[in-house]
Amino acid sequence: MVKAIKKNLINDATIDLLSRFEILKDLTKDELKKLLRGKETDYEASIAKLIRYEPEEVVIREGDFDSWTYWIVKGSYKVVIGGSVITILSTPGDIFGEMSVLEGIPRTASVLSVEEGICLGIDMSILGNLDDEYITHVISLGFKQKKLERINTTRNQLIKEKNELDSKYTSLIKLERILRKKEALFKIKDYGFAKREDDIAKREAEMVRREAEMAKREAEAAKREFEITRREVELTKKEENIKI
Repeated sequence: MVKAIKKNLINDATIDLLSRFEILKDLTKDELKKLLRGKETDYEASIAKLIRYEPEEVVIREGDFDSWTYWIVKGSYKVVIGGSVITILSTPGDIFGEMSVLEGIPRTASVLSVEEGICLGIDMSILGNLDDEYITHVISLGFKQKKLERINTTRNQLIKEKNELDSKYTSLIKLERILRKKEALFKIKDYGFAKREDDIAKREAEMVRREAEMAKREAEAAKREFEITRREVELTKKEENIKI
C-alpha cells in the first residue's frame, strides 16, 4: 500500500510543473488542482496526492500488489530488481509503476528514492470516483498511450538488439572464415617445412652414404697400395737373392 500522504505540498509552482507532464499536459491548472485535492476529508476518495520521500525510502516494493502510479516531481529514484540497480530516474515527469497496474500483476521491481524527493501518486483503482469524466478520460488515455510507447520502445529495443546480434554473428562468421583460411595457410606452410626437412634428411642420408662409399673406396685403394708395396718388396728380395 502507498505510504502516508504528506499534504500541504500543492502550490502554483507545483501545478505549473505538473501541467508540463506528458499525460497531464491537456488538463488545465484548475483541473489539476481539482485532481490533486479530491475529497480531502475522505482518503478512500482521494485520487491523487503529492508525496514527499526521504532518502532511501521505498516508493514501490518488488512483489507487492497495489494500484498506485507515480510521476517524478523532484529528486531521483533508483529502479532495483533482485537487489541490482537497473536504472536511475530523475527527469520531472518520468512515470513509473504504471505497467504493473495496467497489466494487473505484482510489482516487477522496487523503486527507492536516492535523495529527498516528491512524487505525484495516482490511485488508478479509484479513478472512477472522481466526479469529472474528462479528467478521468485524459488520464486513462494517457496511460494507454504510455503503454503503447513502452511496447514500441521495447519492440524497437528488441529489433536493435537483434540487429546487433546479427551483426556480431556476421562478424564472427567472417572472423571464423579468416581464421580457417589462416589455419589452412599454416598447414600448407607446415607441410612445406616438413617436406623441406624430409628433403634435407634425405640429402644428409645420401651424403652419409656417399661418404661411406668414398671411405670404402679409399680403404680398397689403400689395400691395393699395400698389396702393391708388398709385391714390390717381395720382388726386391727375389732380385737380391738372384744377384747373390
